[in-house]
Order: sequence, then structure tokens, then C-alpha cells
Amino acid sequence: MPEEFRTPPESTEMSLTDKFVGILTSPGEVYQSVVTSEPKTSNWMIPMVLAIIFALVFTFVAFNQPAIQDEMAAGQMKQFEKQIAEGKMTQEQAEQAMSFSKPGSMMFMLFGSIGVIFVVVVALFLYSLVYWLIGKIAFKATVPYGKVLEVNGLAMFIAPVTTLVTLVLVVSMGSLYAQPAASLLVGEIDPTNSTHKFLMAVNVFEFWMLFVTAVGLSKIWNVTIQKSLGAVGGVWLVWTLLKSFVNLGFGA
Repeated sequence: MPEEFRTPPESTEMSLTDKFVGILTSPGEVYQSVVTSEPKTSNWMIPMVLAIIFALVFTFVAFNQPAIQDEMAAGQMKQFEKQIAEGKMTQEQAEQAMSFSKPGSMMFMLFGSIGVIFVVVVALFLYSLVYWLIGKIAFKATVPYGKVLEVNGLAMFIAPVTTLVTLVLVVSMGSLYAQPAASLLVGEIDPTNSTHKFLMAVNVFEFWMLFVTAVGLSKIWNVTIQKSLGAVGGVWLVWTLLKSFVNLGFGA
């Protein structure tokens, strides 16, 4: 008796809540729907906006903590003293700069907020461009930039979780450097120390986001997860080394 033919059910669009929960628990399912669906700006726009909102909340809460303000002021003074000793600025210039960029001040919060928005937006589009180029050159993938942007953007659903956990650590421990990273193993963090900067980048939640991004890229590139992990991990390593040891980068 011939087997009955059944028409596969039409795929239904996942809700925003389903995508958020899916990225946290089963990203492969979310990204499979991205592969088979039409491009959607909301796939990267909404996570990006959420990441910005939570980052702004972090900025206003963390930098209004007296302990954080004192820590940052001490760090700034250390930087200024180094520049004075090297003849790059005078004592008067250092005092003016210190008053202008005093942690917690209106100007500090304003420029900090602008910086947060800039970093989130640029990081999303720049990393997506790098991944698109890697896919095109290394894996001969023909997916458009917009699909890579969706993959990278959806991974940013992890950002609010990261921000909340980091904020709890920062406020409870009274240090801006109390982050879920390898730097927690260091007694006192020196933000000018290249090794310390690298350890701060070895962040559990960032690795989680990188893994989720790799899952998505493996779907749209049609390659193994090992290959996409190698590509994503390679980009992270190169950029982290440049930020840590060459002082190249933007944002914190």
C-alpha cells in the first residue's frame, strides 16, 4: 500500500518572545527560521534597541554609584599623571580635563550615553560586515549582507542578560571591573595593563554570544559549526589582541 503523501505544514513566523527565548535556549531553531524566511529588519533592529536601552540603564545606574565614581576618578588621575610625566600635558590641562570629565557629571553622562549608542550600532554593522566578507571569501557563501546582519543582530538578545548580570556584580562589589570575566581572578585591575585588559575580554557572556552567532552563521553559510566557530573565534581573538596590546579599538 503506497505511503500517504502529506503536504508539510507552512512555517509560521516566530513571535518576538519566541525569538528571544529561542536565542537563549535553542538558537538553532531560531536561525533555521531566518534561513527560510524573508529578510526582516526587526530581527536586528529590536535586539539592537534593547541592547542600547539596557546599556544606557547600566551607564546611569553604575556611574551614579559613589564607589564607581571614586574608582574612575582615581583611574583618570593616574592616566593624567602619566601624561604629565611624559610631557604630553600640563598640570593645569589635567585639572581642566578632570573637571570636564568628572565621573557622574552631566557632561560625563551625556558623552557616555552617546558613546554607548555609537559603540552598539557600529559594532553590530561592522562585525556583520566582517562576517559577511569571511563567508563570501572563505566559504563561498552567497547570502546577502542583510542575512548576516539578522544573525548577528539576533545574537544581541543576549546583551540585556549580560548587562543585568554585570550591573549586579558592579554595584554589589563596588567596582566597574567586577565583570563575569577572567579578570575576577585578578586582585586589583589596572585598566592600563594589557594583560588585565585581555582578561577582562575573556567574558563568559561574550563567549555565549559568540557561540550563538556561530550557530546562526553555520546555518546561513551552510557549513559545520566547527568552521563557523573558527571564523567567529578568530575575529574575536584578533580584535581583542589589538584592543589589549595595541590600544586599538573604540568604547570600553
